Amino acid sequence: MYKKIVLLVLLAAAPALAQESFNSSYPDTQYTYMPMKFLPPDTTTMRHHALGLDLMIGNSGFGGGVFYRQTITGTLSWMASLVISEAKAPNEVAYYDPFTGQKFIPGKINQLWVIPLMVGLQYRLFKNEITSSFRPYIFAGVGPNAIFAAPYDQPLSYSFSHGRGYFSGGGFFGIGAYFGSDPNSLIGVSLRYYVLPMSHGIESMQNEPMANFNSFFIAFNIATQY
Repeated sequence: MYKKIVLLVLLAAAPALAQESFNSSYPDTQYTYMPMKFLPPDTTTMRHHALGLDLMIGNSGFGGGVFYRQTITGTLSWMASLVISEAKAPNEVAYYDPFTGQKFIPGKINQLWVIPLMVGLQYRLFKNEITSSFRPYIFAGVGPNAIFAAPYDQPLSYSFSHGRGYFSGGGFFGIGAYFGSDPNSLIGVSLRYYVLPMSHGIESMQNEPMANFNSFFIAFNIATQY
C-alpha cells in the first residue's frame, strides 16, 4: 500500500518537473527585459516663472538687460527680453590721448545704443535623456527695436539731452543651457544672434550711415524662479 501511494505522488509531480526542466533549458524569448536608465526627479519644473538679468559681451562691446520666462509645458516656455548694448561701425578705431588719458575715435559723430525688446519661445532639448542639472534649449523671438543716437563730442549730460531715437523691428535666435538643480534660482549661458535692420541709415562715423545693426552675443543669465 505504501509503495502505491509513493508511486501515485511521483506520477502526479512528473508533469510539473518536466515543465520546470523545459523552461530552464529553453528560456522564454518572447519578452526582453532592458535595464532602466535612472534619472533623478526634475525639481526645476516646480517653479513656472523666472525673472532675471542678462550680462552680455559681443562684437559691438558689452550689454545688459532683463528677462522674464514662463513655463507653458514641460519643454516649452515663452519669454520676453529687454537689453541695451552699444553699437559700433566696423571701421571704428579708438585711440588714447597720453596727456589726458581719454579715448577718442577720429571721424565718429554719434554714440549709438541698441535697445531691442524681444518676445519669443524657448524649447528645452533632451528632457527625458539627460539629467535635469544640465538643461539645453533653443529659442527664437521677434519684437520692436529702438536705437538711440547721441552726439559723440559733447559732455555726457548734453549728449543725452540732445540725442535722438529711431525705431524699427527685428528678431533674435540662439541656443543655450541652464545649470544646476535648485528650483529657486536659474543660472545659464546662451549664444544669441540679433537681426536688427534699419530702413534708413544712422551715422556712427561721419558720412557712413549704418543700416544693419545685427549683433552676436554671449549672454550669461542669472534669475530667481517662483
